[in-house]
Amino acid sequence: MTSDQPFQRADVVKHPAPFKNPPNHRYFVVLSDDTHPFHGEEYAVVALTSKQRPEAIEIGSDDWRFGGPPGDSYASPWYVFTIKHADISNAQGSVTDAMADTIATETASVLGV
Repeated sequence: MTSDQPFQRADVVKHPAPFKNPPNHRYFVVLSDDTHPFHGEEYAVVALTSKQRPEAIEIGSDDWRFGGPPGDSYASPWYVFTIKHADISNAQGSVTDAMADTIATETASVLGV
């Protein structure tokens, strides 16, 4: 998983966080796949956080295919948007397909699907 190759669904990437001043980075899990328009140029993602919230999805140690941020991780299915490949600073790891599906299903629910 290198920045010169397209990222795939379930990859966790580091990207500048929007709405932060000064700018800092946050981790995001990629939910889109190669059927998404402009795959390899941009990705649909949800944010990860270390803060436990009732609505967040806990990502346990068994939910990581490899890598992962240090400490606890939670997916925020309400924090969804599109990021550009060129702005990704690096990859952090990858969650399992089952976890990516869980996050995507909950994100769809939050969006009213």
